[in-house]
Amino acid sequence: MEELAQTCRTSKDKPRSIYQSEQLGADEQQCPRNRKQVENVAAAVSSEGKVKSSANLADELQTLLSRLSSPDENFVQQVQCLLGRSPSVVLFTQQQIDDVKQLCCDDAPPHLKSVFAVDRTFNLSSLYVTVTVFKHKKLQRISSQEPPVFIGPMMLHGDGKFQTYLNFFSTVSGAMNEDDMDTTEVRLTDSVITGSDEETALVRALRRGFPNSKQLFCMLHCKDNVRHHLTAIGTAVNVREHILALVFGSSGVAEASSDDEMDDRTAQVMQYVRQQNVNVVDYLQNRIMPKIHNNCRLRWDEPWIGQQQWSNNNCESANHMLKMQVLA
Repeated sequence: MEELAQTCRTSKDKPRSIYQSEQLGADEQQCPRNRKQVENVAAAVSSEGKVKSSANLADELQTLLSRLSSPDENFVQQVQCLLGRSPSVVLFTQQQIDDVKQLCCDDAPPHLKSVFAVDRTFNLSSLYVTVTVFKHKKLQRISSQEPPVFIGPMMLHGDGKFQTYLNFFSTVSGAMNEDDMDTTEVRLTDSVITGSDEETALVRALRRGFPNSKQLFCMLHCKDNVRHHLTAIGTAVNVREHILALVFGSSGVAEASSDDEMDDRTAQVMQYVRQQNVNVVDYLQNRIMPKIHNNCRLRWDEPWIGQQQWSNNNCESANHMLKMQVLA
């Protein structure tokens, strides 16, 4: 993210052009996940020169720090201020932790179990907000007959660095396992299924904070990334759409129901892109197919996840609601 921000500062190109050049030249860890991310970073960079009130930030941090010492405080859990780093604030209640333990962890019944999904909101006021959500399957909405989506622990932060995310997830994991710290094995996080997009720092921190968890990747983000990559390298529209259908369509790799079927469909994709002379074999093999294969095997092993391609729409909806509340 820092390299992308520096590119936005120095380049006179529009976000679309920057995204296309980054897709062609960056490695997986540095490559932006989609054009919207570049637009958000460019917007943040463009506001860097504006006058900011450090007194306001100091006052806000002082208010948060004072809340930590209040005996009635049950939401602000941590305010972290480190040299050379943006502040971060971890927010959750004990009820949220109890719900996550009851519905997302090892001892949750399969018919109640939910993915512990994570996403970062861009440009929410002057900070990012990383939100966690889960489905409360003990409840049901009258209108849709679907379980409602609950918001879990959140973090306010000023950067997307690995250490920032790791502090958040480690704090949440510690709260979830507070009663089990004397045991030799952390039981509650053994079978947590986490879900997110492909943001490298966030995924790494999730795996470190919940070391025995399994990770789902949002297939909508993967599909968008493949579409943008194919567009950036000049793939013809009909060829691009056929590749997307072979990978994500109803008879595509992402819908495979067994290892043999998945291997056969993957081979069909690779055969087609080679026949069409599209320079995308390494990209698909190294970046996309491992995530799709991972998701398929998780769906087979954990039927409660559902047989549809998993997406992070619940987090996206929660992020939208937060934005509307802040802007209201």
